[in-house]
Amino acid sequence: MTISLKSRTKEHVKIYWDKTQDEEIQKLFPFSIKSLEESLKLYEETLKEGASSYGKVIYCNEKYIGDIWCYCIDETDEKMAMLSIVIFEKGLWGKGIATETTKFFTQDVFNKYKIDKIGAFTYSFNYRSRGLLQKSGFSEIETFVEDGIESVYYELVIPKAK
Repeated sequence: MTISLKSRTKEHVKIYWDKTQDEEIQKLFPFSIKSLEESLKLYEETLKEGASSYGKVIYCNEKYIGDIWCYCIDETDEKMAMLSIVIFEKGLWGKGIATETTKFFTQDVFNKYKIDKIGAFTYSFNYRSRGLLQKSGFSEIETFVEDGIESVYYELVIPKAK
């Protein structure tokens, strides 16, 4: 399998929106965006100078299969960002693609931005997502309940140079 990250386009945003309307995917990931129009508007914001989010699309064997991005990038106060990744091609779940992608992408984010850590959260019952974060070097920080659903917060801290 050849995995690569590419720049997002409006067409990717439309495909992503369609693919993530799947009932199983909707249950596993805490989506906050409620419309394609809102997705396109947020995408346009990422293109502006000083945007607080940065993302890539994931390709496997030259086929678009998902997105990975950081949002709430704060280089001034908290010196952190939040990570999200969704592989919408369910036949590729459990193949290590998300872990490999996350390791590469988080290194890119640490190199690109002046941040010290990357946070991520997932539902407690999403064992694949939790495994991905752990295999990618994230540490479990806390468990919390939001909107009646138990979630887990993880962090990846940039290794300090010795």
